[in-house]
Amino acid sequence: MAWSLFARTLAHPSPLVRLAAAAALGAVGLTLAWAAGYALLPEGALRFTLGPVPALDARADATGVATTIFVWNVGFGFGVIAFASLFSVGPISLAYLAPWTWLVRFGISLGTNSFALFVPGARTAPLDPRVVFSHAGVPELIAYILLATVLANASLWRQKRPTDRHLVRVRLLRDIRLTPLELTLIGAAFLLLACAAVLETAQIAALQSI
Repeated sequence: MAWSLFARTLAHPSPLVRLAAAAALGAVGLTLAWAAGYALLPEGALRFTLGPVPALDARADATGVATTIFVWNVGFGFGVIAFASLFSVGPISLAYLAPWTWLVRFGISLGTNSFALFVPGARTAPLDPRVVFSHAGVPELIAYILLATVLANASLWRQKRPTDRHLVRVRLLRDIRLTPLELTLIGAAFLLLACAAVLETAQIAALQSI
């Protein structure tokens, strides 16, 4: 019963209701993953999954680095969410899965100090406010949650349940209509990604100066 109610909330006609539900679940996942990573995993446990450190010199070319980060986050992050939003299982859009997954990985990375650029021994305890309010990953992930929320009711194909292999066409692309509020939320998502790119560039420059 509780899950059914929550699922309906994630597909609510109001984007603000959907956003509250999606953000709440994402915050729980982030907190649990952060605590588990800090308490149970060794430092750098996920560092091998994050790929090589990009050859970006944020001190010499801050504008170029910020632009590269922004374009990558829009192209990959928003692209994955937009593609996933074409599908839903029951009332729940698959658009939510990517940001929820990234929030969990972000939490584990915070707890284990597993970022590509890092200071050895600088693991952060769960819900450290200095991280919550200053890390570039926070506005970036909020932007992803915003986009997923807006596109949650824009699925073109639907499965009745996860084990069902039959996709049902529920609308055409041209039938999708976004409200002024939803368009505003998309604009806010792009703005947050831009702010995250600038903040991340500054943080990379500071680490590269060490």
